[in-house]
Amino acid sequence: MKAQKIILIAFLTPLFLFSACEKDGEIPMDFQNLSIDSLKILQTNIPVSLYTDLTFINENVGYAISNFGAIIKTTDGGNSWEQLLFPVSFFLNKIQFTDSQTGYIIGGDNTGGYLLKTDNAGQSWQLIDLNTPDKERPTGMFFISNKTGFISGKKLFRKTTDGGQTWSEVMDQVLENIADVSFKNAGEGYATSDNGKYLKSADGGKTWQSMQSNTSDHLKKIYFAGSKSFAKGRTKVFIDLSTGNKAFSVPDSAFNFLFLDDKRCIGIGQHYEVGFLPYGDIFLTNDTWAMFSQKKYSPQSEAMNVTAIAKVKNGKVLIIGSGTINSTVISLRY
Repeated sequence: MKAQKIILIAFLTPLFLFSACEKDGEIPMDFQNLSIDSLKILQTNIPVSLYTDLTFINENVGYAISNFGAIIKTTDGGNSWEQLLFPVSFFLNKIQFTDSQTGYIIGGDNTGGYLLKTDNAGQSWQLIDLNTPDKERPTGMFFISNKTGFISGKKLFRKTTDGGQTWSEVMDQVLENIADVSFKNAGEGYATSDNGKYLKSADGGKTWQSMQSNTSDHLKKIYFAGSKSFAKGRTKVFIDLSTGNKAFSVPDSAFNFLFLDDKRCIGIGQHYEVGFLPYGDIFLTNDTWAMFSQKKYSPQSEAMNVTAIAKVKNGKVLIIGSGTINSTVISLRY
């Protein structure tokens, strides 16, 4: 399928950014249990917005994207942020870099789904119309190389081998939603679907095997934790993708997660108490959610929703929340 709308958007100021896929790396020898006491609000100039995704390409340089089309960057590990020229004004929901020059973002609005691509470290971006079914924006994206990648969404599962310029159907006909797609390594990949179904590839996405979990819940986001692979459903249940069985449950108000290994995990989200505004949440577990601790943030001065999380380097995680008057950057050291 050929892209029909291509727009080149150049930033006003050259940006010398170094980008790469976020990698978990190895856990330090002195890795400590995650602790609420290690959470610290940073004093930053981050622009106010609802940030949907965050990624770091090294311990200094990172990007965040928002639901209003904002792209921001930091070059000092999250202490200060620069708002880049808005290339678009629609919802952006996922960002990934595959090397120091090549990065991808997916998003869209009621006109359809789009891919933003840079091949010069963010100095300019190309906007590619994905011509998605029913003009829905894609929900999942993963590139296993500069050229080869996948997008997923409502009755959508496509592959590109030329860096997003053209797309082909992964299967002859997609009748269900493919919520997310992700690869654990160059060979092993998964795609989640409705009614407990998911797909598995062992050859880098060339072929896919249909799998059925022991739940009828729609499976959503995919997570990798050490040697394990999980998918979260619409409820608080995680499914082990190696067996299709229930693995564990998480707090009701945790909506996004970062696994540091197969036991230690951070969950973020929000919950309601008395009043109209929700409180932002960060949850920490050191035993795969058998037990957990919770830190809540005031909606007025801190965050009424905690939405974006990424590992900066071994020993440091950054989290972004949004309050009624500002956005908040939270550091977790471990």
